[in-house]
Amino acid sequence: MPDAETLRVQVRLSDLEHPELHAALNALPVRSRAERLRQLALLGWRALASASHPTAMSAGAETASAADTSAAPDPRRAQLLAALRLDD
Repeated sequence: MPDAETLRVQVRLSDLEHPELHAALNALPVRSRAERLRQLALLGWRALASASHPTAMSAGAETASAADTSAAPDPRRAQLLAALRLDD
């Protein structure tokens, strides 16, 4: 397997500044915390990327949007969302 470039990030999370996130991560086993942060970062990045490219409001865009919602859901996205176990 070829070596991939690795980016190492150290995160410190204050329970005073981010109590909900701190509590959610603290409830996980130590080795699962990094994976959960990667999942959250990926979801946040995808949300920002999609928000920065809004579709034009036209009949063609509305038709394309309707077609997109009827398509099968992305299995990777569904897996990430299921792993988050967020309560609404």
